[in-house]
Amino acid sequence: MTAPTAGGLLDVEQFAARVLGRPLWPHQLEVARSPARYRVVCAGRQVGKSVLLAVLALHAAATRRNVTVLIVSAGEDAAKRLLADVAGLATGSAALSGSVLDETKSALTLSNGSTIRSVPASERAIRGWPVDLLIVDEAGFVSDEIWRSAEPAIIARPGSRVIATSSPWGGPDAWFRSLWRRGMDRPDEQVAAWHWPSTVSPLVDAALLEEIRQREPADYFTREYLAEWGDAAGAYFTEDELTGAAAGYELRDPGTVPVHGRALWPMVGGVDWGQAVDANALVTLSVLDPADALDMRWRLYVPWLEAQHRAPWSSWIDRLVEVSGRFGMRVLASERNGVGAYPTEDLEDRLHRERVRTRVAPVWTDARRKQAGFGKLRTLLQGDRLVLPRHPELLKQLRALEFEQLPAGGVRIAVPERAGHDDLAMALMQAMSCVQTGRLRDALGASGAPSWRPDRDVVTTGRGAAVPRRPVPMQSSRWMDLPAGEAAGDGW
Repeated sequence: MTAPTAGGLLDVEQFAARVLGRPLWPHQLEVARSPARYRVVCAGRQVGKSVLLAVLALHAAATRRNVTVLIVSAGEDAAKRLLADVAGLATGSAALSGSVLDETKSALTLSNGSTIRSVPASERAIRGWPVDLLIVDEAGFVSDEIWRSAEPAIIARPGSRVIATSSPWGGPDAWFRSLWRRGMDRPDEQVAAWHWPSTVSPLVDAALLEEIRQREPADYFTREYLAEWGDAAGAYFTEDELTGAAAGYELRDPGTVPVHGRALWPMVGGVDWGQAVDANALVTLSVLDPADALDMRWRLYVPWLEAQHRAPWSSWIDRLVEVSGRFGMRVLASERNGVGAYPTEDLEDRLHRERVRTRVAPVWTDARRKQAGFGKLRTLLQGDRLVLPRHPELLKQLRALEFEQLPAGGVRIAVPERAGHDDLAMALMQAMSCVQTGRLRDALGASGAPSWRPDRDVVTTGRGAAVPRRPVPMQSSRWMDLPAGEAAGDGW
């Protein structure tokens, strides 16, 4: 569809109201009408960010022929969700529904030759797409490397534009935060930025928002509702610790590994069992091949992680058995107190019957174990010994982890219910209990001298450590440990 009027093509305000039936709010219109080539928004909760992105994508595609819109999202689920929002607006419009020629989970094609494509933040998915409008959703979680791959897509298209939106995430030098600050401090026709706290929404309940402000920690309210950067006093991990350890390397999908193949991936894993709204989660750990260590330092990393929401334990156990067999997993630490008691026993039995050589280490999780486990994680992060993937949900959970000093002298560590889930964070902590860092120096020495090759395809962490884009683990398993399950905290 192209929608002419007496004065030319429909502008974005007319298009949203008359064609899509979704009038834009004043703060959305300000961004939509901006002439700036780069428009950057830092947003809080419930401000209409997704609606604006969907409207802008459809306006660009529907009002001109042969336009390409590329939406880059921080993860695959987010990419599918945003394109579903776009498709919902298009098919719900009487004027546009007949123009939708093809709709898939990754693309929407219109009869005027325009295409809206949505992809997760992956260089392979992004490269090679010259685009007229580049939309980056949850841009704070998109690495500098991915941004540098995406940005060149607009240089060969006259009049091309970039829209980047996100909640506040990323260190001072991260591309999204830097670009946003540039647009706030020195807005011009090239870059302009906006700050959308939750109060910009005309639907906000001011009294309720004030109640939330009074009863929630200041750092949480500042981040989620005021959309402001800052390290919280109650946050267990600082933003610098997390962003400094994160790199945009590719996770190794177990589906690409032959079933019961030779154990090429020495790794350990941690399992968190979900109940009700919680997810079942698996996070694995291994050691980067020292041949890939430019600075000759050993580092742990996460080869694979996943979570299943609202899935029965039986199907989750099936998945754990499959993944363990494909990777040749050595040890799985699985919580045996609480809801994990029976499924841990069932998992151990299934692995034995399927002849998968993965040992299940039943562990007892309490405050002492959490304090030891997350303390070890933090020490490794601070010492530049742990590399995390740029996985939005894992980073979000680790960032939301809070500590509270108890009157008796102990420490409570948890992700508050208001901040979401903790399943991936807990699974990472459990996996860490299978690692004996004291043995890593010996394992590194036994593996031979590093042999860095300058032609390696690498990405870097926030601290500048080089990591292969497709990392391979060290073959030695001397660093692994079987955590004791009887005494909380043993095995650390």
